[in-house]
Formats: sequence, structure tokens, C-alpha cells
Amino acid sequence: MRKSQLSAFAAFSAIGTVTLMPLLVLPAMIGVLVDNAGMSESAAGWSASVNFLASALIGIAMSLRIHHLNLQQVARWGLMLAIVADIVSGVTAGNAWTFYAARFVSGIGLGAAYVAAAAAFPRHDDYERGYGLFITLQFIVSGIGLYIVPVYADQLGGVGLFGMFAVLEVFALLICTQLPSDRAKDTGTAAGSELTVLISVAAVFGVLGFALFEAANNAQFAYIERFGVALEITDAQIGTSLLIASLLGIPGAFSIVVVGDRFGKLLPIFFGIAIALAGLALLFGARNYAAYFIGGCCMGFSWAFCLPFIQSLLASIDRNGSVIAAGTALSTLGSAFGPGLAAVVVVGGAYGNVFMLSAALFFVMLVMFVIASRGQKAAA
Repeated sequence: MRKSQLSAFAAFSAIGTVTLMPLLVLPAMIGVLVDNAGMSESAAGWSASVNFLASALIGIAMSLRIHHLNLQQVARWGLMLAIVADIVSGVTAGNAWTFYAARFVSGIGLGAAYVAAAAAFPRHDDYERGYGLFITLQFIVSGIGLYIVPVYADQLGGVGLFGMFAVLEVFALLICTQLPSDRAKDTGTAAGSELTVLISVAAVFGVLGFALFEAANNAQFAYIERFGVALEITDAQIGTSLLIASLLGIPGAFSIVVVGDRFGKLLPIFFGIAIALAGLALLFGARNYAAYFIGGCCMGFSWAFCLPFIQSLLASIDRNGSVIAAGTALSTLGSAFGPGLAAVVVVGGAYGNVFMLSAALFFVMLVMFVIASRGQKAAA
């Protein structure tokens, strides 16, 4: 990887990671809003949903025009909008409707900047390794943020938390010059307009597969802590398990940087999902801490390992970014959809149903990625 390319990937990763901060520190952010900003748990949760919904909507809209957009300009305007909205969020946390409006506007700005950063990777060679760096940075920053925010929650409060987001967005704004400033060029991997690309077999099944991947992971993640409690595992053991599972995401995501495109994209995804299915099997039959710990670690590693390969698969369908833009938007909706499905099947503390649900979603996802891969080859 050339030095200039590494510098560009580092900038794209930094910009994208900053735009994901409300998601990366979500549990800690909810805690600050409840304990330090006087919001109810329900209101705090809805504010996050409003933020993510706005990001998904702008992502879908951008996917239809991504070939014609100046990604650098889009990211700049998006980050400036987010800076203002996050400052307003900090001072209006006690006023629900004003706060919701600010979170929606922030979601639009952050979503636009995130899609611009994600769509910039495939315009370079070795973009698979770029996505690996991106996911690795996300897991590192999430771990740091989930430690810092709760520890300093009383000092930060709502104003400090969203002020911190705004400062990070100013930093991202300063490095936006690394993003492409010209319109997309024909790379030979996709022909026609954005809509023509997005309704192709490869794109439709690839995007839906990405959404199911996030739904499956978030379904089990939503209840894995409660499952530990049901097993009468101590809080310290549950916390340690979740921490190590999260840390294992770092080498998981970094694997693609080492492996690159040596084994293609579909085979590594199958390998990663096999680890996830093994983890779900362990959790389904877990009766002690060891099984709970190993199962959770399998899920954490698999999630991070598969993500850059999935993003690379979508990016390879259209190197100009329309499919990865649509995929990131639909995956956000999948993240929200998964816990809802899990809530339906977990009635009466039937956590095994949640793990079976995730396994079923993974199987359907694999079928969709196989169809997407074959559709791409047929189109080529």
C-alpha cells in the first residue's frame, strides 16, 4: 500500500469514525442523557433512533446521486450542519422536541459525511484494506469512548458530551480535503445511472444481505447481557466477557488488511459467519460462564471480521459508491430491525429463540450474498 494511499485511507477512516460517534458510544450516551440531562430512558432511546433514521434516509437519497456528487463538498456541508446541531443538542437536552429536532438534523449531517467517506474508499486500489483500517479504528475509538464517557459523565453532562462530538467534527472538517472533489469516473465495474446499478441483481441482494447481517448481530447483541444475568453470571464476569468480545473485534477487522483480496470476498464471509454460528450454538447450549464467554467472543470477532469484507463486496459492485452508500443506509435500518424481532421471540425469557433467530438470519444472508456474487459475475 502506497504512502499516499494509506494517508487517504486514514483520513477517510477518521472522518467516517467521527460521524459514527453517537453509535459507537451509544450505551454511554444514553446513560449521560438519563443520569445527567434529566431525560427518561425511553426519551433518550428515541432520540438515538431519530438520529439514526435521519442518517439512513440521507444515505438512501445520496445513493441515487452518488456518481454526480462532490464527496468533499458533501462531507464539509454535512459536518458543518452536524456541528451546529450537536451544539444545539447540548443545550436543549431538557426540551424534548427541540432536542429531537436537533438530533434529526445532526443525523442528516453525520449521515451525509459518513456516506461520503465510505464511498471514497473504492475509488482507490486496495480498498479492501482501507475498509479494514476503517472498522479497526471504529472498534478502538468505541472502546476508548465507552470507558471515558461513563467515567467523566458527571463532568461532561449533556453539554460536554455533545460539545465533544462537535470538537471531533471540527477535526474531521479540517481533513475533508483528502476526500475526492471531482465527480465519479467510469471504472468499468458498473455501467449506467445510479438507479440502473441499484436495481441490478447483485446490488439488490448485496444490500439486503448487509441489512440482514446487521439485524442478526444486533438481535443477539440486544439480549446477550440479559442472557448472562439469566445464567446467574456475575456482573463483573458479564462485563469482562463483553469487553474482551469487543476488543477481539480489533484483530478481526484488521485481518483484511493482512489478507487483502487473496481469498476473494465471499469465502472470508462464509468463514466469518461459520464462527458466528459456532458462537450462537455455544450460547444456545450455555449453562456456565465458559460457554457464555467463548460464545460471546466468537460473535465479537465474527462481526468485525465480516464487516470489511461485506463492505468490499458491495463496493466492488460499483466502484463509484452507489451500492456501498445504499448498503450503509439499509444496514442502519437492519440494526434497528434486529432488536425488534428479538423482542418478539424472547417472550418469557426464551433467549434461545433469539440465538436461533440470529442463526436463521445469517443463513438467509449467506444465500443473498451468493446470489449477489453470481449476479456481479454475470453482469461482468
